[in-house]
Amino acid sequence: MLMEINLFGLPDIIPTLLIMVKYSALITSVANICLLAGMLYVYMERYLKVKSKFTTTLVLFTLLFLIQNVLFSIYFLFNVPETIVNAVILLVFLGLEFTALALLLMITRE
Repeated sequence: MLMEINLFGLPDIIPTLLIMVKYSALITSVANICLLAGMLYVYMERYLKVKSKFTTTLVLFTLLFLIQNVLFSIYFLFNVPETIVNAVILLVFLGLEFTALALLLMITRE
């Protein structure tokens, strides 16, 4: 009788939340790829105008980060974390990277 009690649909929501947490690192990595693509666009525009060593370095820096995030996304598709703790740890690092890239893009656009 106690097993039949469905408290506001929580037994149906919990597995869905667990799946979302496991794949949230992939979503964050895709968001990082989008930010890096925007940064690469801005830096390439500036490189074509200025052509200095600094803008060349910015383009290479962005390309390396972009390659890293694409490779991570491909790796993550085939190796989803088994536990929630591993997924949350990945999400924390990728969230911090997303925040740093968003701030850098905001400063770059000014």
